[in-house]
Amino acid sequence: MTTELVKLDESFAEDFWRLRKELFTELGEVAESEDLSALEEATKQYFLAHIGQYMVSWGMLEDGQLAATGSLCLFSRIPYAENLTGQEGYILNIYTSPKSRKQGYAKRIVDEIIGYARRTGIKRLWLNASEDGAGVYAQRGFTKKDNEMELFL
Repeated sequence: MTTELVKLDESFAEDFWRLRKELFTELGEVAESEDLSALEEATKQYFLAHIGQYMVSWGMLEDGQLAATGSLCLFSRIPYAENLTGQEGYILNIYTSPKSRKQGYAKRIVDEIIGYARRTGIKRLWLNASEDGAGVYAQRGFTKKDNEMELFL
């Protein structure tokens, strides 16, 4: 089997959706029997509109097929003492298809994201970690913060 780490572009929209749907199903956020056509369309539109501009994504290919993915959403905020540029990145959807796990794909993708952030001047990375993924992030220096809150409108 051949494996390759690649930066995703528009041609990966369908595969990006496939893995995102697997992630949502595995987390119990959607049911396999649920009609996901609206979510699929919105996801693909977002991907196509933002990839390479406000979002950068990487994937691991196994024999040419996308087996794992991870994304970095980019944004600027008002500078503060620890981040005078205000450039930040939110890491999300680090996911490996079940049949491809235990190959180190998530680690490779996270390492690539961190490297990209360093090369491009992004000063802060943050994410929400699953229990399974927390160790990958902690090993790379991420620390837990308990002061964040959210509101869905």
